Amino acid sequence: MSNGGEAMSRRERLLLDASRGGDAAAFATLLRESAPALERLALRLVGDPHDAEDIAQDSVLKAWRKLPGFRGESRFRTWVCRILVRRALDFLRGRRPMEEVREHLPAIVRDPEEHAAARELDDAIRAAIEELPPVQRATLLLRADQGLSYEEIAYVLGSTRNAVRMNLVAARKKLADRLQGLVDLGGGA
Repeated sequence: MSNGGEAMSRRERLLLDASRGGDAAAFATLLRESAPALERLALRLVGDPHDAEDIAQDSVLKAWRKLPGFRGESRFRTWVCRILVRRALDFLRGRRPMEEVREHLPAIVRDPEEHAAARELDDAIRAAIEELPPVQRATLLLRADQGLSYEEIAYVLGSTRNAVRMNLVAARKKLADRLQGLVDLGGGA
């Protein structure tokens, strides 16, 4: 298994050491720097803002409890991402299929024909999202949304660099296949 990629900065290591010593302010500083990316990742993984907030909060609490065991083999953010992704994957495995995407989108179509086409498009998008396995979805989001390296993604998922590459290829192919279908649904436009 990979060690998480990039090394920690001197500043991050000092904050981490202080946090391990019980300095909650140092821990809060580490989290403040990582929070926007973590919140965005949680939301992109689970889709629901309330569930994402719960998962992010659970992950932060778990990170605080497990901080003495964190060996610093990766950046702090990568380590917390690992906790968050595992929590989100557990949540997704136990959850019913996602609600229809159109329920979360503003109603912008007024023409009945456009509305029907938009509904077909919404249904196709929902189906594509539901068909992407959670691990592939997480791998894709960690790469595209969080900008993590293959090594960091492997660390987060408890996987290998090769498995990350294979999951990315598979996820991208599934999405490309489904998006081609979306273009066909929309009459080629």
